[in-house]
Amino acid sequence: MPVSHPDPIWVTDNDTLATYCTQWLKLDAIALDTEFIRTDTFYPKPGLIQLGTGQEVFLLDPLKIDNWQPFAQLLGSEQVVKVLHACSEDIEVFHILSGNKPAAIFDTQLAASYAGLGHSLGYQNLLKTLLGVDLPKDATRSDWLQRPLTDIQVSYATLDVVHLLEVYQLLQQRLKPMPHWNWLLEDCSNLSNGDLYPKPEEQWKEVKRAWQLRPRQLCVLKVLAEYREREARRSNVPRNRVIPRGSLWPLARYMPDNIHSLSAIQDMRHSNIRHYGEEVLSLIEMARELPGEQHPKPLPAPLPKAAKEHGQRLKRYTSQKAEELNLPVELLMLGKILTPMLRSRLEYGLFKLPEQLQGWRRTVFAEPMVEQLNQPEQ
Repeated sequence: MPVSHPDPIWVTDNDTLATYCTQWLKLDAIALDTEFIRTDTFYPKPGLIQLGTGQEVFLLDPLKIDNWQPFAQLLGSEQVVKVLHACSEDIEVFHILSGNKPAAIFDTQLAASYAGLGHSLGYQNLLKTLLGVDLPKDATRSDWLQRPLTDIQVSYATLDVVHLLEVYQLLQQRLKPMPHWNWLLEDCSNLSNGDLYPKPEEQWKEVKRAWQLRPRQLCVLKVLAEYREREARRSNVPRNRVIPRGSLWPLARYMPDNIHSLSAIQDMRHSNIRHYGEEVLSLIEMARELPGEQHPKPLPAPLPKAAKEHGQRLKRYTSQKAEELNLPVELLMLGKILTPMLRSRLEYGLFKLPEQLQGWRRTVFAEPMVEQLNQPEQ
């Protein structure tokens, strides 16, 4: 189907935004999308906000609007559904502009997965599948902070929300008669309620091979990983601009005490050392002197080969249940619960569910799974 769209309405001042927000608050649903740049910053730089009502498309200019309070009220309304596609970074942009995260989210990528259209389906493919619309992607990586935007950019941005409410209606029709509908709404609600950024004090646990380090080295790793996260946010620079990810483990392992030895650490560039070298050395010295009671507990080693058989049992059950529920396997077994379950089986002889697994996955899928798998094998 050839692509076409209405001429967008530009919103470029505070009063106009406030007036339209009053109107949009009366709607049942709006389509939203964002364009931004994140090449040399920790936080995305908002370049454009697109809003569709089904009849009209509005382009909100964050370079000219500086009072986003009316938009924050719209985002927070539980009565107006906000329809987005793969919305995690959009939520971040909204929070930066307005201080608010959208309530009543409907994520069409998530809904498409529940509807059996494919897991992590891109918007372009979703439109092709549901509407037969071929959406061009010519402007994806362009400069959204330039003004004026090119005609291609404006067309691309407009098309991103023109069909979104139509997709929402079609997915609703498919899913509402199914139990999947309430599960989808639960997942969409969690998108609004989750943390935007990881906890700085927990970042050391994500470093590869951290389990190999001794307690004093782990103390250095924890201090440096937390500093890296906090400093990247404070300075609004990419994390690797502060300390490259590949440098964290060798810094903790070898604990350099001067600039020369620091420069020998893997991935440490001259720019890292020039801007942050003295602080990194100071933190290493401080962390290595902390008393033993302040050292982190060692992380467990990777799962042994003995876990493979138990992992296969989990995967077989998950595949059978996914087929029974007509859902993608990825929606059932979230990666973050697999390893804790296998560790519990090796340590206690039983599969146990991690506390963080809640909601429909726990009651519909995980609790019956552990009950069955914990029975003595025949």
